[in-house]
Amino acid sequence: MIRAVVWKELREQGLIAVMLVVLGGGLLVAAAALADPPSPSAPATDVVASLGAGRLLTLMLVVTAGMVCGGALFAAEKEAGTMAFLDALPAARWPLWRAKLIAGAVLALAQVAVLMGIAAALDLADAPFLRRLLVYAVLAFAWGALGSTLARTTLGAVGVAIPAASLAMFVFLLPIYVVFSQPGTNVPRPVGWALFEALMVVTPLAVSAWRFTAPDRARAADAGAFAPAAGADAPAHRTGRPGLGLRALAWLTLRQLRLVGAVLSAFALAFGLALLLPELRPVFVWPVLALAAGVLTGVTAFGDEQSHRTALFWGEHRLPIGRAWGVKVALHLGLLAWLLVLLALPSVVRSQVETADRFNGGRTALAAVFHSRLFDELGAHGWKYLLVPAAYGFAFGHLCGVLFRKLVVACGVAVMLGGVGAALWVPSLLAGGVKHWQVWLPAAAALLTGRFLIRGWAAERVTDRGPLLRLVGGGAAVALAFAVGVSYRVLQVPDVPGGADDGAFVVGLPSYDENASGREFRAAAERFARVATAVAQGPGRTADLRQRPRIDERLKAAVQSGWYEDAELGAWLDRVCSDPPVAPDDVPWPALAETAAGREVGVYEPPQLVSTTATTAAGLDNARQMAVTLLARGLQLQAAGDPAAFVAAFRTVVALARTLRNGAGLLGLVAGLDLERVALYAADRWMERLPGRADLLLAVARAAAAADDPAPFDPRPHMLSDRYVIRGQMLAPNQWLLANLASPREQPERAAAEVDLVTFAWSVPWERERTRRLVGLAPDAPPGSNLFALVNGRPGASLLARNRSAADAADVETQLRVARRVSVLKAAVLAYRAERGGPPAALAELVDRGYIARQPEDPYAAGRPFGYRVSVGETLRGPARAGDAGRAPEEMHLVPVDPGRVVLWSVGVDGIDQGGLVPPGGPRAEDLVFLVPVPAPPP
Repeated sequence: MIRAVVWKELREQGLIAVMLVVLGGGLLVAAAALADPPSPSAPATDVVASLGAGRLLTLMLVVTAGMVCGGALFAAEKEAGTMAFLDALPAARWPLWRAKLIAGAVLALAQVAVLMGIAAALDLADAPFLRRLLVYAVLAFAWGALGSTLARTTLGAVGVAIPAASLAMFVFLLPIYVVFSQPGTNVPRPVGWALFEALMVVTPLAVSAWRFTAPDRARAADAGAFAPAAGADAPAHRTGRPGLGLRALAWLTLRQLRLVGAVLSAFALAFGLALLLPELRPVFVWPVLALAAGVLTGVTAFGDEQSHRTALFWGEHRLPIGRAWGVKVALHLGLLAWLLVLLALPSVVRSQVETADRFNGGRTALAAVFHSRLFDELGAHGWKYLLVPAAYGFAFGHLCGVLFRKLVVACGVAVMLGGVGAALWVPSLLAGGVKHWQVWLPAAAALLTGRFLIRGWAAERVTDRGPLLRLVGGGAAVALAFAVGVSYRVLQVPDVPGGADDGAFVVGLPSYDENASGREFRAAAERFARVATAVAQGPGRTADLRQRPRIDERLKAAVQSGWYEDAELGAWLDRVCSDPPVAPDDVPWPALAETAAGREVGVYEPPQLVSTTATTAAGLDNARQMAVTLLARGLQLQAAGDPAAFVAAFRTVVALARTLRNGAGLLGLVAGLDLERVALYAADRWMERLPGRADLLLAVARAAAAADDPAPFDPRPHMLSDRYVIRGQMLAPNQWLLANLASPREQPERAAAEVDLVTFAWSVPWERERTRRLVGLAPDAPPGSNLFALVNGRPGASLLARNRSAADAADVETQLRVARRVSVLKAAVLAYRAERGGPPAALAELVDRGYIARQPEDPYAAGRPFGYRVSVGETLRGPARAGDAGRAPEEMHLVPVDPGRVVLWSVGVDGIDQGGLVPPGGPRAEDLVFLVPVPAPPP
């Protein structure tokens, strides 16, 4: 009998054994080539690092081989319907149990020996570890045999064996620790470990033998009691109107789910508690657990019919197969939802009871539950990330449960298919913009394929031509749904012509050696920031955080309204601008900035060196603070009797503003425009208090004119610079994403793995192409592209969908052109008056007399000069401004103009010349009017 049973086991389990050895050997080869070796310094809780991926994989394969071989001994007979044949043999069950145990042990040991040999050849395990592996394999085989005796399916045998072995381990270890513990330690003596291992092997085998041979004892006790009893009258059939049978189908399904649901629920709750371990990252573990829950609930939808061979009963149409499919699938989906709730329940409870400082930084509920700020970035797409593995596991689990008679084989294939299907969508879910139909359609197609096969399954004709054609068609539909969804991901984003021109633009910018001005300005701004910080918190001053903003406000007021007596601000400027050298070759920041202003215009922040908007904003803020300080210092020295100091400061700030704009993105452009506007405000205040000095006025006019570009403003270079920076950020998100995902209460390295996951997701071919197209749309997307919807749910989506418009930047630049050219004209008019005793009669005289090289044209009226007149005495009238204190809204805003004062104006955005009759600062639809300052009286 033993020879026949061994042959039977080899024939039935041989294919599974070969697949396990071949696939396991391939995985071991891959682990030896790619995985990191064991780390002796790793904590014991970090199983992967302490054991090494190769050792851990060998352990899992060996235990799986032992468990599957033991679990298939008797459960496979029940599952295949051959147990009745074995019972009909002229032999007791005890020899049958012994023969099958020997056959299974031989097969298991052969698999284990091959796997251990491969691991040893690849240097993944040493001799002591291999000896322990052999013990683990024997334990797994013994408990698998026990589960096979108690369960009706191989999968159920594994489900019974694991909790039974875990319970027995605690039961046996407790007294062994008490009785055999070594003095002064909690470690049992070797004899205790040997007893524990013997109990763990003998107990399941003894219980299995006792349970399997119970019918023999029952037959011996009841010998001769098998005569058929007198038949009773068959009950009369109930007659009545047939219904849909939904209640009966639901009752049948729930009855079948009692044991399965209880076991799976216990496992789900246990794994949910394991998610609370600080070493585990739920964002990585959850997809695996959700996939397993989906596969198990999908495979067991018709698992009872598979194990009891009752499919033929359904095939005879005694029950509505289509209706039964709908009820069973619906209830098993409900079980899947219940398992997911149990998995998440401990984490939800933790999020409700833990204090706010335990995990700080999550804005959404999912981020708080799973302790990952990645869900903040994903937004509503985080639910797809959690549910997609479960949905694909269920769909492919149900399909494989119909195709494969053995549930353990169905689970293995479903894990591979469902895992691959879900993994295909993980990159897209981490890249944003995924539609619902894209992720759910393939899973729905796989589920419906199972529905089309259910009638052939019930008739045990799945391999016939019709069901096979349906299977091929369903598989093609699943593949087509994947292909359409992934292709739509790419084609959904328009491929804008010239979307990759930013690379060529950046290549044309000044090289490092040619960018002396930009480097020196940057160095001066950084040195200024250090000096200003040291002065603000230096000796004799209070390190009050509110002090710096007060200084900043005073500097701004001095620049916009003119210098006023402020001893504290004056002392602060004296200390900051002195900047004594600390080394012989050390250059103070004012001298360094003035030297940079005399060079060719460079690039303040080259796009190649920009990694995040945070670093850009910090550099621009340093430049702005330095420029305001220079201007305030110039006005301070003017008040002290040195008006020429402002000319140098003005020339430096204007050159800095040009450097900020050159080769910069829209953020640098706006910063440069704003900085020059501040300089022009300060120049107005300087001219109002300047008594004569035509040479200084003309110097300011020349500095402002040098910054003026007669060509129309072109925002494209700034957009290309922004696009280049965005492209680099999308190609290397690890440079900026870590700051977004790291919680303030955690070490940044905790989020490094999530950053690596996002980086990998964006590098797969279809997402890389989609990213390329998205970058081509940024930063100013064309109409109809709906960029916000395309990047919704993408980490760092604000980098692609910035609220900056090239049109708005062009509008700001045009306004500045007006202010710049008016400042040139103001300085030239005042110089003309200083030398000739009165203003020119017309602007053309300024060109004729050599005060300006050319007459600037009005930016709002191409080809036309600014409006100009010498007032004979008038009052400019306009509507009351909101900021005019003490004026009612209906009152007019009145500005008197003395005789001899020069009035300049631009036609404004409406392009209509209205004679410059409204006050300065009026509505933009009116003319933009400017009054040339009245010269200050000589001292």
